[in-house]
Amino acid sequence: MKKTIILLLRIFIIFLIFLPIILPFIEMKNTSDSNSIIQIFIPEEIKFSFKEKDIIQKIIYNQFGQDTKINYTNYGKEDNLPIQDYDDLISQIKNNSGTTVIISNAHFFGEEAKKFNTLLKETRNFKENRLFFIPLTKILSNNSSSENYLVLSDIFIPKISFLGEESTASIHLIGKIKSHNEIKGEIILHSGNSFLNAKSFKIEIPSNGLINTIIDVPINFSKIGNQVVTADVTSAFTKQPMNSVSTNVQVVYSKSTFLHISVGPDWSLRTLRQKLKFWPNLDLLSYYILRETTSDQSIPNSQLSLIEFPADKLFGSSLQNFHGIIAQNFLFDTYLGEKESSNLINYVANGGRLVLQAGPLSFLSENSLINSIFPCENKPNWDFKNKHFWKANETNFLTDDIFKESLSNLVTYYTALDCKPKKDAIVLAKTADGDSPVLLAMPYQKGIILSFLGADWIYGYTQEKLENHAAVALRMRGSESSENIFNWMVEFLQRRQDSGIKGPDLLGPRIYAEDKFLQIKSRGGLQINKNIFVSSNLKNELSGAPFILNNLQREMLKLDSSLSTILPNLSANSGINSDISLSWQNKKDEHLKFQTWPVFSGTAKSQENFENPFLFEGIPELLKISSDLTKDITAVSKKVALLDAYPWLLAFALFLLTFEQLLTRVFWRNELQKL
Repeated sequence: MKKTIILLLRIFIIFLIFLPIILPFIEMKNTSDSNSIIQIFIPEEIKFSFKEKDIIQKIIYNQFGQDTKINYTNYGKEDNLPIQDYDDLISQIKNNSGTTVIISNAHFFGEEAKKFNTLLKETRNFKENRLFFIPLTKILSNNSSSENYLVLSDIFIPKISFLGEESTASIHLIGKIKSHNEIKGEIILHSGNSFLNAKSFKIEIPSNGLINTIIDVPINFSKIGNQVVTADVTSAFTKQPMNSVSTNVQVVYSKSTFLHISVGPDWSLRTLRQKLKFWPNLDLLSYYILRETTSDQSIPNSQLSLIEFPADKLFGSSLQNFHGIIAQNFLFDTYLGEKESSNLINYVANGGRLVLQAGPLSFLSENSLINSIFPCENKPNWDFKNKHFWKANETNFLTDDIFKESLSNLVTYYTALDCKPKKDAIVLAKTADGDSPVLLAMPYQKGIILSFLGADWIYGYTQEKLENHAAVALRMRGSESSENIFNWMVEFLQRRQDSGIKGPDLLGPRIYAEDKFLQIKSRGGLQINKNIFVSSNLKNELSGAPFILNNLQREMLKLDSSLSTILPNLSANSGINSDISLSWQNKKDEHLKFQTWPVFSGTAKSQENFENPFLFEGIPELLKISSDLTKDITAVSKKVALLDAYPWLLAFALFLLTFEQLLTRVFWRNELQKL
């Protein structure tokens, strides 16, 4: 019996010793009887008077008790856009574990406003019922909020629309209108001065007076290229600039024609060709050379072309008819003469899109013209023995999350390694094991070349045997990622009219002359260490530095001065159509392509002064809560070290150890006496 007790004591002591290692931190309630602290976030530009602070104090005391302490914290900056203020608010709330009260004017609309609401509901404060909201209009003594208003919140058009085919523009309307059964209005769509379509609408007002509706308007485009589409709403309850919203749309040919050339055939060629054949709105002209000694001999003769490779025609009179060219494992010197090589170089230089899908023959050319379109200064070395996982290259270059994640799921078993990128080449992806470039984009005058240095990136995920459910899941992820990058490659080839590596597009939804920040949308990625030049047709320009909003994930541009410095004088109310261009280079070094944007006078903060009643939807409004929150507010969860929370555990372990030693000595003394 004594042996059993000693053994159990030793096990329990060992457990107590290892407990801080097994469970180093625990959630602990701060149940101090001292006054509760309420963190109140207020906009930076709002300066409360003593009277207004007294109103806030009464609201807090009424809900949380007279002993409550109040801390005020500002969010945003006066020069910011609303999206920056609310991104900063999200960051600060994430860092505050206690009870939080937001005071806001809710002057924030668009798709980002929906995302802001979603992010708020994902915070710990909201999940613990410690997040509350007070409308600023309930605090300000000089409240002059409009009773009835209708705001054009956002416009959505598919990012790529086809020439001559009908698309749909979705217009999002938000408003607050009381004492009316219905309202009427009209939506007018235009691109610059070109009319696109118009549609009348009628909205029945719900009992709460809040409007949140989407109206679809059909739209047809008559020209290709990037276009700024503007929607204007006319109604008795709208006024400028909040009755207007703009977006950037890419319009491409309804049919794109690709040239696909290769030396083969092999399974890489067959896989890529098969996927291109089933791409919608694509005419594929595919030529591949008859088999050579190194070709895959498993391909039957019935599937081999017997037509002579028509280099003089493909790279002669027909060359300009192609929207893009894919050269897959192609030996340029053998199959293209000097004239055809020169024509190919001129095609790219004048805005053509070229994809170099690498194979063992791709970089063997001795022709200086052909070598000028290769992204590497050297000839890469092919590795056919080892598999290589890819990863997105994030050094000073940012892309969207789906693109980065997809690259990180690619794997190749036939990989060209040790490429030394040329000065102008941008490395989009590297091997995960050795940081060897495997996906590069390189501008060539007005054109651009995309180079894949892996022969089997499209189907590399299929080359490993499935052994368990985890392997099946990885294969599904590899399949989806391969499809995403393939789609991205095809869209790249379709954009011949966007020749060269261009600067990002302005995003809108509204542009104001006095703003020092702009929302932008990059074309394939953003070089954050490189300034962007903003130019107008008045031959003026200013530079700006790109950056990313961490929470709302929006690309932004900080200008050296306000946009008004390069634009004509604007009238007080209505916007003026202004030709604006964004580019990576100084206007002296590049032929600029302008886009016509409606630019309004003033700043976003002074003009966008209507409340979005859905911005804090689902967040409890403190003034409408009738229950007593005092008891709930005094306990705040936080993570603390186990030994800080329960220091007596160490003393208890030492006590048990002492007791165990005493029992052991007594037990062995008795045993020895028996002997």
